[in-house]
Amino acid sequence: MSGVSNNDNFNPIMKAGLVENTELKEASGLVHCTFRNDWLYSHNDGGDYNRIFVLDTNGKNVGHIIVPNSGNRDSEDIAIDPDIDGQSFIYWGDIGDNDGKYAEITVYRFPEKPFDFSLGNVTADAADRIVLNYPDGARDAETLLIDPWNHHMYVVSKREAKGRVYRVDFPFDTENATTMKKVAQLPFSGIVAGDISSDGHHIVLKTYVQAFYWYREEGETLTKALAREPTQIPYQFETQGESFCWSKDANSYYTISEGKNEPIYRGSRKQ
Repeated sequence: MSGVSNNDNFNPIMKAGLVENTELKEASGLVHCTFRNDWLYSHNDGGDYNRIFVLDTNGKNVGHIIVPNSGNRDSEDIAIDPDIDGQSFIYWGDIGDNDGKYAEITVYRFPEKPFDFSLGNVTADAADRIVLNYPDGARDAETLLIDPWNHHMYVVSKREAKGRVYRVDFPFDTENATTMKKVAQLPFSGIVAGDISSDGHHIVLKTYVQAFYWYREEGETLTKALAREPTQIPYQFETQGESFCWSKDANSYYTISEGKNEPIYRGSRKQ
């Protein structure tokens, strides 16, 4: 997107480390842990089995979480709701569709707990299945957002000339398929990752080459915030960078590319 200004409130990107676990070789999503400041959750693209990887913010391996009642046709993003009546939930988006041929996509939701890896990998509670379809035909999407203020879910399409933003209102139907609502259209395409900070104020959507930022005012809807022109924040170009997340306190953000032992990069807001 031409003409977008740089945001001077951010520091230059730093390399935080390398992703240690070589089994995380197609990192397509990233989100922070709510119980620890130094843990992140990630996952492989389609083809892996039903597991979420846990790594620290320097890329060191912690372990993985098996997620019963879930699958991985083409998992492209992961998000978290930090507080629904005192419980945090992880949302795992099996939302990719390169050829735009699937009538439905699925998001898996399971409760986040203080997972203990001292005895090895762990198993989560069985996931709820949230089945979704588009109001305007099948789409490819790689970005899943959860709004912590109202718990609504958003899916952002990738391949249209102007990316489309779809909303699923909370509470979610886990028994029947839900038709999403198209609520916004972006002035650019190719969105492959994004996140809303846990305090609800900081929004990023990124392509393979740029990261776009919006600050959301208190009480403002996501749709209204996205209607403004974004600014651009520092991003280190990656081979196939499809992962972005804010830190728990929203002072930092992290990115990882697909590939084995890829760098994990950290950006930060000026304090």
